[in-house]
Amino acid sequence: MKKTTILFFCLILTIQLFGQDSEHVFKSFTEFKEMSPSQKFDFQLKHRTMGNVFMTGGITNHRIKKVKPSTAAEYLTKEAWGVLVNGSVFINSYPYSKLIGYNKILGVGYYCYFIGEPARLKEEQLELGIIKEGEPQKGVCCKTSYVILPDGVVKWLNPVYLKELISDNSELTAELESKKLTPDSVYEMFEIIDKYNETK
Repeated sequence: MKKTTILFFCLILTIQLFGQDSEHVFKSFTEFKEMSPSQKFDFQLKHRTMGNVFMTGGITNHRIKKVKPSTAAEYLTKEAWGVLVNGSVFINSYPYSKLIGYNKILGVGYYCYFIGEPARLKEEQLELGIIKEGEPQKGVCCKTSYVILPDGVVKWLNPVYLKELISDNSELTAELESKKLTPDSVYEMFEIIDKYNETK
């Protein structure tokens, strides 16, 4: 009897560790900010292969696979705000860029941030701030940095916009100006956001 009980608990533990668990899904930015995902679906979050990245444009983001029920695949691919997997949050890139994939949120606070694909369509480039009204659509490639504003809006993160975001903090503004960053200075911009978040 004792051996049967031990075997039973070992089996349950193995299923929990290696089985396809019911992952947590955020319907909205509000649910993410409150860390209260309200939906559950069975799926796997798979890292894209380097070959797939080479063919489709530059970033090893994640894809939703093996969805149960299969009817939920479209929702998870194009509508859900994000997912919580193994303690990390991944934002759905389709709503803001019209590119399929999920990107890991690297920093959480007053401003959240992550690395993702640049939007390829003009309308999304305008909304993200990659181009301004009247400017032509940009040819884009590879990865870029994004910031999530306190109201949930996603914007392209660059030094000019970062200066605007932290304009009420003269010390950090001076630090940003002294660094002479470029849009490729992703992690340096993230460091400044982290410092700013600590003041909020």
